Amino acid sequence: MFRKLLFSIICTLLIISQLQMMPKPASAETKKAVIAADGLNIRSGPGLSYSVIASVKKGAVYSITDQKNDWYQIQLSGNNKGWVASWLVTLQQSSEAPKTSSGSTSDKVKSTAEDLRIRSGPGTSFQVTGTFDKGQTASFVQQNSNWVEISYKGKRGWVSSQFVIFLKKEQSKAPASSGATSGKVIATSLNVRNKPSTSADTIGSLKKNASVSITKTQDKWHEIQFKGQKGWVHSDFISTGSVQSPVGSTKKGKVTASSLNVRSVGSLNGSVVGSILKNAEVMILESKNSWHHIQYSGNKKGWVSSSFISIVNGQGNTGNEKPSQSKVSILQDGTNIRKGPATNQSILRRANAGEQFSVISKEGDWFKIQLSGNTSGYVAGWVVSQSGEGSSVTRPGGDVTSYLKNKTVVLDPGHGGRDGGAIGTRGTLEKNLTMSTAKLVFDKLKASGADVHLTRSSDSYISLSSRVSTSHYRNADAFISFHFDSIDNRSVNGMTTYYYSGSKDKPLASPVHSELMRQTKLKDRGTKFGDYHVIRENNQPAILLELGYVSNSTEEMTVRSSTYQERVAQGVYYGLAQYFK
Repeated sequence: MFRKLLFSIICTLLIISQLQMMPKPASAETKKAVIAADGLNIRSGPGLSYSVIASVKKGAVYSITDQKNDWYQIQLSGNNKGWVASWLVTLQQSSEAPKTSSGSTSDKVKSTAEDLRIRSGPGTSFQVTGTFDKGQTASFVQQNSNWVEISYKGKRGWVSSQFVIFLKKEQSKAPASSGATSGKVIATSLNVRNKPSTSADTIGSLKKNASVSITKTQDKWHEIQFKGQKGWVHSDFISTGSVQSPVGSTKKGKVTASSLNVRSVGSLNGSVVGSILKNAEVMILESKNSWHHIQYSGNKKGWVSSSFISIVNGQGNTGNEKPSQSKVSILQDGTNIRKGPATNQSILRRANAGEQFSVISKEGDWFKIQLSGNTSGYVAGWVVSQSGEGSSVTRPGGDVTSYLKNKTVVLDPGHGGRDGGAIGTRGTLEKNLTMSTAKLVFDKLKASGADVHLTRSSDSYISLSSRVSTSHYRNADAFISFHFDSIDNRSVNGMTTYYYSGSKDKPLASPVHSELMRQTKLKDRGTKFGDYHVIRENNQPAILLELGYVSNSTEEMTVRSSTYQERVAQGVYYGLAQYFK
């Protein structure tokens, strides 16, 4: 009897220990497939020869349960499963928070540069839509190796990753203050959100001068009562009291910039304490060295550049002041200062990045600036930043967005998965270089309104025929395959662009190759005929790029740098614009 009891106890302990050793289910969501085509066939097995068991709609999301070659098995309704071609879906990863450079989660970024430019897309060729001031925080959206997309003051845009830091969640939180008070909306239309963040869902809106009851304040957000529920509005657009005219000689002013930063002191070195929208009225308390000390939005006070305040109440004109106190800062070394407001005018001198000049006047897209002594010159508005305002001048003819918008482009990062491609002298894998470079191009094209697709979005093996199938199914206006070369002779270097059809592909190869040469300055190995599957079997305009030799140790170091890959992306971007133009 004792032996039986002992045996039962031992068996029970073994079962418990096995249960404890069993892996726990992952907390993160499984990888999901988003259907990219309407009426897509789901098959009983991983291949076109298998029978169709269902049809699904574009945009539907299914969990991936297995993968074989170029096919995903997905979970349908109930216990049913089926197979779908990987090139007809996009992958949706688990919803993890973004990572900082140190590996911790973050949903905020902080600017480390004065007047950091926010652009409409990830690249210096995109239009400046505003500024992200030093010390300010913004919501993180996404990033690539060189650029970060943020949400700042209700608008999305891209900033250079080298001028921001990621904050841990606890750093971006501030203690909330409570105590009910009243306020008034000063914006034309103000969004009410379900959380204190510009990325939160909008639950309604308030019109100008609407009264609100503020129940709590957190960071720069007010919690208010809204239609029987609680909502959040940004404090910059709520006045918590009427503007009282201070004792003494004061003047009333009106903001002339689209968005004007308010600083703690009368200097660009002062921290940004708020911002005011165009046409907002302020009380001028004091003027000093081209700066106004103002009172705005109730009892808030701060300093603003006098160049962007027009005096009202009969004490001056109403917005047409001469911007004599405005300054411009040079953005790049070797910037031309010319005799007149045109690129064909003679060059008076060259200025370096960081140099500042006082603005005498603005003529079209050019600034007339004060040089040494009593001389003056002209500088193009698209190569400088202007203090005090967030807008900028776009280079004439430089906006290529219109040529790329709605064009369908398929980008093919060569190799992947078990196929690593060429291996560099320092161990660099071609498959990693093609993926990172193609992703940079993808982001630029997407920001320009192109309908852009990747043949692979992760380190997975995709057959050559599947890559061509993606081009055919998407009816691509252009197909570009990314590669890096290798050869036994380690002294060989340079870039080559291959095409198969002289009539179909060469018109695409020529402008892309020319722009790549202009941007990268690599040795030009020309455009050549190439008998490669992804361009030979492709019915759409298609080219294959060999973007440098990883077998050359010096060139390997160059092509693996984020700077070089950014230049390649810029070259492809401009080349496609020229082709579609």
